[in-house]
Amino acid sequence: MKNKQIEDIFLRIADALEIKDENIFKVRAYRTAAHNISGLSRELSEIYSEDESSLGDIPGVGKDLKEKIIELISSGKLTYYEDLMKEFPEGFLDMLDLAGLGPKKIKKLKDELGINNAHDLEVACVEGRLKSIEGMGIKTQEKLIDSIKHFKKREGRMLLPEAYECANDIVAHLKKSKYIKKIEIAGSLRRGMETVGDLDILVESDDKDKVMDHFTGYPETESLIARGDTKSSISLKNGTQVDIRVVDTKSFGASLVYFTGSKEHNVRIRSIAKKYGYKVNEYGVFKVTKAGKEKYIAGLTEEDLYKALKMQWIPPELRENRGEIEAALEGTLPDGLLKIGDIKGDLHLHTTASDGRADIMEMIERAKKKGYKYIAVTDHSQYVKIARGMDEKQLLKRMEKIRKIDRSIKGIKVLAGVEVDILEKGKLDLEDYALKEADIVIAAVHSKFSLDEKSQTRRMLKAMDNKYVNVLAHPSGRLITKRRPIELDFDKVFKEAAENNIFLEINTHGERTDLNDLHCIRAKELGAKFVINTDAHETDQLDEIKYGVITARRGWLVKDDALNTYSLGKMLKALRR
Repeated sequence: MKNKQIEDIFLRIADALEIKDENIFKVRAYRTAAHNISGLSRELSEIYSEDESSLGDIPGVGKDLKEKIIELISSGKLTYYEDLMKEFPEGFLDMLDLAGLGPKKIKKLKDELGINNAHDLEVACVEGRLKSIEGMGIKTQEKLIDSIKHFKKREGRMLLPEAYECANDIVAHLKKSKYIKKIEIAGSLRRGMETVGDLDILVESDDKDKVMDHFTGYPETESLIARGDTKSSISLKNGTQVDIRVVDTKSFGASLVYFTGSKEHNVRIRSIAKKYGYKVNEYGVFKVTKAGKEKYIAGLTEEDLYKALKMQWIPPELRENRGEIEAALEGTLPDGLLKIGDIKGDLHLHTTASDGRADIMEMIERAKKKGYKYIAVTDHSQYVKIARGMDEKQLLKRMEKIRKIDRSIKGIKVLAGVEVDILEKGKLDLEDYALKEADIVIAAVHSKFSLDEKSQTRRMLKAMDNKYVNVLAHPSGRLITKRRPIELDFDKVFKEAAENNIFLEINTHGERTDLNDLHCIRAKELGAKFVINTDAHETDQLDEIKYGVITARRGWLVKDDALNTYSLGKMLKALRR
């Protein structure tokens, strides 16, 4: 069992205990343990296999929680958790995934209105029954209906990082088989979509039966859905369905195109093929003769397939039928989409000076190992109390310390910056005399997400008029599975960013991926530039930069579009307003 699964179980236990009005210290114990588990650089199962007693060294993990972790690792389940869940109606705790609802509120909904799940809640909102509960008027009900629709749309889908972790584990298992010649991840995961449903794996082999035996023997398999000669499907213990397809060598490229998708992209590919008298499917490109026979033309590689159709090879991230086929026919696809190797630094990092879980030296050392030329330490301003944000005096003192550290180290430049809050009316959380001393100022919204579009846009534009702002952080304010984007006139914001030399952030922290791919496409059309940041709060999160790069690629961005692909000198020059 993975750390993320154990973390989620502990958080659910904490929610359940809070609803039951259990001892607050017991509730906090589970939340603290979950928080600390999320920050581990190693899997709990690895720690357990090496030295069981080491589990007790994890902060917040006492004897009781240690025993529960061992039970989860060894059996894949926790009796205490399962018994606790039986005390609640099915789907009841899932309401906690809806924006604006916490343990106390859903308990009130159940006790006063008999609401047991998201369906009950949706019906109650439509009928206007929530108005009987204090603080839940018409606007709250409208937002909950919207949140429920959002929840339904995302239900059963994994975030991109979760999907990669799951798929990589399966691929590692499959690679142990000597019967597999080639293996590739396909489907929406290969296209880099922000959420993924089923996983698709493509394999080249001459012994399909042996491959199927090995695949269906994957240790995390919960059940076998189907087994065939060329395709098999399993359901994992985490609920994910995984499909494997085994193909011949000459069809591997065509199959990879077909099973990568998207559906809309494939439909357009087939229509192009028809114009040339060809037929395209997962087995290859075929010339259809007058007699109705099919002659194999291409399919060994993806490049061969696209070349047979007189097209440039199209990167998987672009295959959404958003103009990529027309560009490939005309030979005008971007000359090299942005790559992970282009990234020279990360300009949005948090340390233990605010709400980070690593100190500045730990972040510096991890960045150096990644080969970065520069980073920026940008802890929170004072508004975010829970993150121990800094006032002006504290910020100036902190920046002085960062610059002293910068002068003492070699091989990397450390910028002294701040993530400053944008208040409701657009004023920044810190005065200009402190901001002007920073190497980089990142402005962000962390409150008042429910403002109407006009007010929210006015707020953002006013903040961007501040001459010390360099970056607009996670501009839409969304959390993919929990919080919808704020209402904003994005075109106005993107134009303002372009005019004021403010970089729009593609933020990879947690479940943000903000901006998303479509925003990137539109912002680039309006002349804006970008920066890809992890917003890392611990060292391992620095590796999440790859998900920002994937989003940038889906947004048709190239190397020069992103600030942190620049050399140190060029980057510092670009920050000047």
